[in-house]
Amino acid sequence: MRRRRTAIDVYTAIKDMILTGKLRQGSRLSDQELALELGVSRTPVRHALGNLEQEGFLSNVRGRGYQIHDPDAKEVADLYALREVLEAHAVRLAVERVGPVDLAEFAEVLATIEQLQADPAKRGEEIRVGLRVHEILARASGDAFLHDTMVRLLNRMHFFIWMETINEDSRAAAATRQQHNTLLECLRTKQPDHAEELVRQHIREAKQGILRILAARDAFYQPMQDVRTAAPAGV
Repeated sequence: MRRRRTAIDVYTAIKDMILTGKLRQGSRLSDQELALELGVSRTPVRHALGNLEQEGFLSNVRGRGYQIHDPDAKEVADLYALREVLEAHAVRLAVERVGPVDLAEFAEVLATIEQLQADPAKRGEEIRVGLRVHEILARASGDAFLHDTMVRLLNRMHFFIWMETINEDSRAAAATRQQHNTLLECLRTKQPDHAEELVRQHIREAKQGILRILAARDAFYQPMQDVRTAAPAGV
């Protein structure tokens, strides 16, 4: 007998379909079709779509319903610039205020990532676990408002973070893991300057990675658009 889906299950299922590309950027979503596919009523689907709009995954187009948000380079650059400012501030506070529970959880996350990275099939799970590093840093800052803002921002950026990390080559992925390990050591040994430098470097590299992906996507589709819109010869 199939387990009954909760509202959280429905939200998670739709979000995963967006993150993994099952639902394509720019495509319109039908709450009726999603409800049929997930085996639920339309009510939890509509609630999930509303939450995903607030988090930046969807756009609500008047008269056309929801469609998957299609980001541009400026939006990505702005979000990553904001994240750099907030996370650089958070990590400096975390170095001062981090406690044994935070350090233990950080180390546990890194150990889990180490286990998952050996299996390419678990890359998606590794990315999800890796996101906890940034949430732990925000929490360890001891600033509840900063923590809340960082969590909201990271939720808004999930799609970009997923897109960037899923396209990492093995060398870039190894460099990210090393940055995380060094960051933990900075927290343990109270090195705020080095910790901030690592965070800024990590975020800037991630931003450049996603911008390269967007540029490649635009370059791929542009010639097709040019062909469709080009005037016939002799006109």
